[in-house]
Amino acid sequence: MAIQPKIWRNWSPRTVLFAINVFAAVAIFFEGYDQGVMGGVNVSSDYQKVMNIGPGDGTVTRPTKQGGLIWVLSCEDTAPRLYNNRSNRNSGCFLGGWLSDNLGRIKIVFVGACYCLIGGALQAGSINDKMFICARVITGIGTGHLNAIVPVWSAEVAQSHSRGAFICLVFLANYIGISIAYWLSFGLSFTTESVGPSFRWRFCLAFQCLPAIILASAIWLLPESPRWLVKADRNEEALEVLQALRGANSTDAKAVQEEYNEIIDVVHAERAMSEKGSFLSLFFGGASGKLHLPLRANLAFWLQIMMEWNGITAVTVFSPTIYAQAGYGVSKSGWLSALTNTTGILGTLIAAQTIDRFGRRKVMFYGAAGLSVTMFLTGGFDRLLVNRPSEATQYGAVSVLWIFLYTLIYSSTWLMVPFVYPTEIFPVAYRAFGNGFGVAGWAIGCGSSILANPVMFAQIQEKIFYVYGALNLAWIPLVYLFWPETAKRSLESIDWLFESSIPFTWKQEAHFRRAKEEFDMIHHHNHADKYQSIADP
Repeated sequence: MAIQPKIWRNWSPRTVLFAINVFAAVAIFFEGYDQGVMGGVNVSSDYQKVMNIGPGDGTVTRPTKQGGLIWVLSCEDTAPRLYNNRSNRNSGCFLGGWLSDNLGRIKIVFVGACYCLIGGALQAGSINDKMFICARVITGIGTGHLNAIVPVWSAEVAQSHSRGAFICLVFLANYIGISIAYWLSFGLSFTTESVGPSFRWRFCLAFQCLPAIILASAIWLLPESPRWLVKADRNEEALEVLQALRGANSTDAKAVQEEYNEIIDVVHAERAMSEKGSFLSLFFGGASGKLHLPLRANLAFWLQIMMEWNGITAVTVFSPTIYAQAGYGVSKSGWLSALTNTTGILGTLIAAQTIDRFGRRKVMFYGAAGLSVTMFLTGGFDRLLVNRPSEATQYGAVSVLWIFLYTLIYSSTWLMVPFVYPTEIFPVAYRAFGNGFGVAGWAIGCGSSILANPVMFAQIQEKIFYVYGALNLAWIPLVYLFWPETAKRSLESIDWLFESSIPFTWKQEAHFRRAKEEFDMIHHHNHADKYQSIADP
């Protein structure tokens, strides 16, 4: 590993945060690009022939295999976090998070970027489906590392009142990556045979190596997470990083010292309450203790499953198929797909302004309701398009409108919260490891829905949108019951929510209020005693 320079010592707090945002965004850009690139690659006749999913005339004859070639990246995205030895027990856990919690955020981001670089290059050079699958596995390992660590790193350096917006701006890069993938694919669809039939899809896959190179080269210039440094008993370095992030002048010094003291107090308290257990015991409830890690792990995991099963993979990966069903040709479907995903950039900017102001729960409530409406309307107008072919142009245009609205609503609501939430709810000693449960949920949800989508499109056609519309409605009561609010609360105080022995949100909120009152009272008395001792030496 390279020795990490500390040039950030000479930067202003604004510059340090900006630099962290930029390089965190590069990591998330890679994931977005890799997600979106397959939408364009899938429609390449040469790719279909090389991967043996069609005869090479633009017709896919093996839709399950087509979905499987995409799914294998999401499937292997869980693999990088599996490890066979934790707490001297022969059990599995999440390697990326485990390594990050033990070796630091920066080092493991570098390792993930290297996996992504190697996997991207091998994908671009694949000569058959077997080589392509191996390359997707390697890329999935790297993506798993980045997705498990980068949101955690971003949350740990952000301030509590703007943590959601900070991570939203990072995830803006996700939709930028998806959009660039689609626009690049659309532009390359006009290439002539003189460059070779495989250039169109191989160049798209090779392009993803660029952000991986940038990330691996420059990540060493940035500071480590101050919360991880405290957990690693490197307190002086942690204070130095906090001063660089918040400012070290007289006006900021008191706030920095208070944040630093709170981190140390909570880390010590977490060690005293620490739940020792394997991956399985943490997820299924074998571990016990006041931290209630199994509950947190399940909230992180299932929220991501819900996010991926609300229709987004159908819209993102298979939007050319959706527009073909709406009656549009190959070229028009291509640029409409690119424009649809570009709409997500606007939605992400909206999320940055609303996720902290309205809170995580309200954003999910309104988002799920809006997504449900747009899915039902998309399916309805697609059916009208089939039943009334003479008016196909009008109904096709309205279906496109609903898909655009779906993308806008999704990117401003459900894209953001499931990635922000797992970074907030775990104690610092388990934060990257715990976020691995969220990324595992993302990988399984994304992979399973991608695998199912081609089959559902083939078997039930527009009724796929009714399925996703109904699922979005089902998420509303589940969120109300089990996912407590985390907005505008410090990462350390969120532990109070989960000390409640009853997992319903109203019970957790009541416990939070009591714990906060006790904390404020204790600190008030401590300050009063301190001032009294000064007055009466």
